[in-house]
Amino acid sequence: MTEAEAQECINEVLKEYPDLTANGFAYKPKYRYPDGHVHGSISPQGFIAVVEWLLNYDAFDRRKTINTSTGSYGWKHRVERDTKQYISNGDFICGALYLKYSMQRMPNSPNAYFNLRKETSHALYK
Repeated sequence: MTEAEAQECINEVLKEYPDLTANGFAYKPKYRYPDGHVHGSISPQGFIAVVEWLLNYDAFDRRKTINTSTGSYGWKHRVERDTKQYISNGDFICGALYLKYSMQRMPNSPNAYFNLRKETSHALYK
């Protein structure tokens, strides 16, 4: 996937989730500029890394239920560890949404849960 193709995919996700930023979901008014736009862009490079990692991680062998033991911020660290590149929380969320993972937003948080296989947070840093 080229960066231009990745940007098209990102734009597709942002049409459905316009409050998704590089930091995750904009859940407080301070995350919005006066004109209503949210700050921080999803990175095409980060998006590509997340999509490739997710395809290798579970090859679409997904849980039927949402995994609430690890949120998007924890998963983004797992991708960073495995790919050796910076991934934003928003990059992870956008990649997972693009691949049609089921999502549950965390209340009052920029993070989300997904139907990824179980991973405990302490295992993320082994």
